[in-house]
Amino acid sequence: MAGMDIRKNGSGNVGAFNSYDVTHSKRIGIIVGVLDGLKGFLVAWTAGQLLGGSCGIQFAAFCGALIGHNYPIWLWFKGGRGLAPAAGGMFAIGVAYTIVWCAIWALAFQSAKNILKANIAALMLAPIILLVIPAPWIEAVMTRDISATDYRIFSSIMSGILLLGHWQPLKELFHHS
Repeated sequence: MAGMDIRKNGSGNVGAFNSYDVTHSKRIGIIVGVLDGLKGFLVAWTAGQLLGGSCGIQFAAFCGALIGHNYPIWLWFKGGRGLAPAAGGMFAIGVAYTIVWCAIWALAFQSAKNILKANIAALMLAPIILLVIPAPWIEAVMTRDISATDYRIFSSIMSGILLLGHWQPLKELFHHS
């Protein structure tokens, strides 16, 4: 849309943030973010609908979508960082992780004024916070019939996958500390 190859500019990622960062177009960043979010949602929702109540299958399909987004073969394993598809997929399963992640992100961004630092803080802390939140609170915002324990396990795995997508900024953060 902007006549630019975002793979050759900015961070080189093909996700929403780099689309915005390179083009300086909120419209393009939002379009890419929404499409990436829909990708995660549709995979998680479809797996849940077609394969019934098996949360293991739904989680596996969703993790596959995240890995495929972050490391697409056709882009030589250099995709996005996975936050938008993760948010979309979590809407098909349960929003406790998203609520906690957004709250942590907002506090971290307010403090650090850095999007990547806020992303990393939220990815590291969200699974920990979910461990201490009472199970009924988590289950109250579930869109699927999944136990809070299974949800916590999946959220931790998902955070790990997303942290791998943030590996380079994570290395730079620790290198500059």
